[in-house]
Order: sequence, then C-alpha cells, then structure tokens
Amino acid sequence: MTVLLAAAPLLAVIALLALGRGAVPSSLVGLVLALAIGFLAFPVAGALMAAEGLDFLPVVVEVTLILLTGVVLARLLGTLGAMGRISDWVLDASPGATAGAVLVVFGIIPFAESVTGFGIGITVGIPILVHLGYSIRKAAVLGLLGMVAAPWGGLAPGAKVASGLLGLSLTDLGITTSYYNVVPVTVAVLVVTFAVRDRLAGFLYSLLAGVVLSIGIWSFNTLVGTPLAGVLATLLVVVVLLGAFRMRGAQAGFDRELGLALVPYGVLTVGLLLCSGIAALWPHPVTILLTSPPVWLAAACVAAVIRLANRGPGAAATVREGTRSWVPVGLSTAAFMIMGWSLSVFDMSTRIGEALSGLGVWTVPALGMVGSILAGSITGSLSMFATTFGSIASITGSPELPVVAAGMAASGMANGASPARAALAIAVAVAALPAGAGTSRDDTEDSPEAVTQESLTSAQRRSAESAVLGWVVVLSGVSAAGVAVALTLTT
Repeated sequence: MTVLLAAAPLLAVIALLALGRGAVPSSLVGLVLALAIGFLAFPVAGALMAAEGLDFLPVVVEVTLILLTGVVLARLLGTLGAMGRISDWVLDASPGATAGAVLVVFGIIPFAESVTGFGIGITVGIPILVHLGYSIRKAAVLGLLGMVAAPWGGLAPGAKVASGLLGLSLTDLGITTSYYNVVPVTVAVLVVTFAVRDRLAGFLYSLLAGVVLSIGIWSFNTLVGTPLAGVLATLLVVVVLLGAFRMRGAQAGFDRELGLALVPYGVLTVGLLLCSGIAALWPHPVTILLTSPPVWLAAACVAAVIRLANRGPGAAATVREGTRSWVPVGLSTAAFMIMGWSLSVFDMSTRIGEALSGLGVWTVPALGMVGSILAGSITGSLSMFATTFGSIASITGSPELPVVAAGMAASGMANGASPARAALAIAVAVAALPAGAGTSRDDTEDSPEAVTQESLTSAQRRSAESAVLGWVVVLSGVSAAGVAVALTLTT
C-alpha cells in the first residue's frame, strides 16, 4: 500500500499522458498529488523542506530560463530564415543523398538540438532529407534518429535537473553518460547504413561520424563541461564530414548570408567558452554567473533581434510569439521538476526504488525510455525519475553515477519516440514536399506514384505517423536494452 501511494503521482502522470491529456495538465496533476500525498502520508520536518527547496530553486529557475531563451531563439532564427539558409548550404556541401543523410543525422540535427532543444533539430533536418529524395516516412525516422546527442540538448537542462536532484557533479554525470551514449550512437549508425541507397558509403560515413561524435562528447565534457559538450561535438562532426566530402570533390561556398545566419550560434558558443575559461582562472560570483547557459542564449537572442530589427518591424512580435510558445513548455517542465523534488524530499522515490530494486539496475534504462516517451523530453523524464534512479542504485548497492547516467543515455533516443515528435516529424516532412507538381522517388512508401502535399490524405498522414512512431519506439527499445546490458556489465 505504501509503494502504491508513493507511486500514485507517477502513475497518474503516465495515465494522463497516455490518454493524450497533454504535458501541462498531466504535470500539474502529478505535482498536486505528490505534494498532497507527501504531506499526508510521508510528512517531513518543515526546516528540512525549506532547506532542500532553497537548494533546488536555482536549478528550477536556470532550467526554465534555458527553455525560455531557447524557444525564443528558435522563433527568431525561423523568422530570419537562418535555418533555410543553413539547409541550402548542407545540400550544396554533400556529394550525394547518402552523404547528405549522414551529415544531417549526425551533424545538423544534433547541433541544432544541442543549442536550442525542443525538437528544433528535426524541423531543420527533415526537410533537407526530403529534398535529398527520401520518402516522408524514411526522412521522418532518420530525422528522429538525430536525437543521438539529446542528453546534451538545449545546453543539457536534463543533466542539470538530475545533478541538482541527486547532488551529483554535472561534469561527472556528463562524462559518464557519454560512455553509455555509445549504444544509441551505434544503433543510429546501423539504421542509417541500411536506410540509405549506397550502403557501403553510408556505413563508412556513419561510422566516421559516430566515432567522432562519441569521442567529441566525452572530450568536450571533460575539457569544457557538460552544457557545451553537445554543441562542440556536433560541430566537430560537421567539420570532419565536410572534410571527407571535400576529398570526394564536393564544395560549398561560404557567403555573407550564411555568416549572418550563424552569428547567433557564434555568440552563444564563443561567449560560453570564453566565460568558462575566465571563471576557471578567476572564480568570482560574476564570472560564474556568466557561465550560465541562459545568459548566452539571451545574448544570442539579442543578436538575432538586432538583425531582425534592421529588416523592419516584427522583432518584438516574434519575441512575444516565442514567449507564448514557451509558457506551456516552461510550466510543465517546472511542474515535473518540483514533482520530482517532492518525491525525493518526502522519500517517496526511495519506496518506489525499493519496489523496483528486486528486478535489478537494468530497470533504470527502461524507466528512462518510458519517461522520455511520455514526457516528450529528457528534462521531464529526469524530473520524474532521477530520484528513483538514485534510490534503485542505493538499494542495490550500485554506484549512483553510472546508474543515473545510463538512465539519461537511454532517455536520449527515446526523446524522438513521443507521439508529439512523430507527428511533428511527419508534418515537417509533408510541408517539405512540393505543392502541385509531384516528386518521383523509388523509396516512397506512401504511394508508388509521385507524391505531393495535396495528394496525401489525412488517413495516409495518420498511417505515416503511426508507422514512424512504431519504428522509433522499437529502435529506442533496442537502444535502451543495449544500455541496460552495458550498465549490468559495468556495475
């Protein structure tokens, strides 16, 4: 009975999300239940609650600000047409459809996701895959596989949540997660190899990209910290692949428009790098504050606003639109985080961990996968389950850091397996199809004939969404199972 009471908030969230009630009402119901059950059935001293709450409050504030500035930046870049210019450049830089697909899956999508999160990467990459000749289903699946660096997405707010809830070192958590993240990267390499037309080239390019991404994530976590590790590692993948493509004769010019499109990313990356170095040499409250990702996401937004303002009115409206888009995301994430904190402070997560610990630590990757699919984000997943991960580790006598890192790694690819992500992927792919004139492609599953936006019926779109969701859930399950095996062997 005690375990059921402790698990009631999580079970309620899972049920509501499965019924399609949305993240906001589901997270608020879970939060209210966690607080009510905690106060009534698992009371703790008020002084302890206050102390724990004051310690965790800065993490909540920082994560919600990352989400706000990330959403606004994505809106601004979309209005500027920066994403479109970057997409055109990728098409010019690739020697063929196979090479282009590898660049998108391992470079472009995870880079955009590392900077802003929220599935922005797939809105950039999937249209490129469609333009390269891939069907809407195949482009959607490949695009969702671009979540291979999702634990570092949006400058790693999920990692901040887990480290804040459990008192772990953010850098150590990032480094350890990079070890287990080799598994989803390997899954992505194999899938891309069999999805592209030229399988030998696909395997060689994908293997190169996967090795560079895995080594890059580990190296940059070690050298510059977790928030920027995904950004820099995916940039390295892009540079290495472009070098390989250049050896095959492909060339892409760098013009003023492309440079302007990249300015906000440059402000963000260079600013964080410089301030991280300064803070390491001269630790001070001001320099430490300047290493916070929201500061430089806001600076990137300012750079985008200045450019947009030079074109005419509309910058303020775009910022307002972005802020309105952030409200449900920020509200649900904050509610999930406080719910996770409640489960921890009332010791409810320990009771859940006790019930699951008999099954062993392999349950942690499975929980991470389920949480990411249901919440639609790694941050939401870790907000719900991070303290449970810690409890399972403690009860089974396993080291906490690798157990939590495995749960985080398994949450990554599953971030693309939520129904909302699948629907977004298909919508973006369909929008990239030509209007009016059809496109002929031999790998179009939706119709043996030419496919256009107008020719696809609602039933065909729903069928495509279901097929894509099924494939990505299966691949996420394979990835989580691989992470579970790795965790069992290393603990």
